[in-house]
Amino acid sequence: MNTRSLTRVAATAAALAATVLIASPTAASAAPATPRPAPARAALTSVYIWATGVNVRHDGADADCVFYPSRGTCPTVVATVSRTTAQAHCQREGETIHDSGYSNRWWTLVELADGRVGWVNNIYIQGGEKIAGVPDCSW
Repeated sequence: MNTRSLTRVAATAAALAATVLIASPTAASAAPATPRPAPARAALTSVYIWATGVNVRHDGADADCVFYPSRGTCPTVVATVSRTTAQAHCQREGETIHDSGYSNRWWTLVELADGRVGWVNNIYIQGGEKIAGVPDCSW
């Protein structure tokens, strides 16, 4: 899985769910299915990464990075950012990070302005342990 495909995981899951609904036995016995447009990309939530020198992590070769974000499963640092805004796709639990007397086990999948995508621990994102307005990852 490469960086670009990681950004489309949620959209792909929604498209798959729509396909299952269209191909269900109930749908087959009703009127013929009309082609439906692909679901629109979900609106992303803007988040502020307040800290400096924050690693944005991803590993396209390791599915564990998608399901359990951590320094071990996502060893590739795709960017190091400081005091910037990013677009959040979703958040999920992963490795607990301890820094400056705080701890957090939640990670947010962010997309940077240049299109790079990766995980940032929520300890470095303004908003608390779990970021309001950012959905849980559904995969």
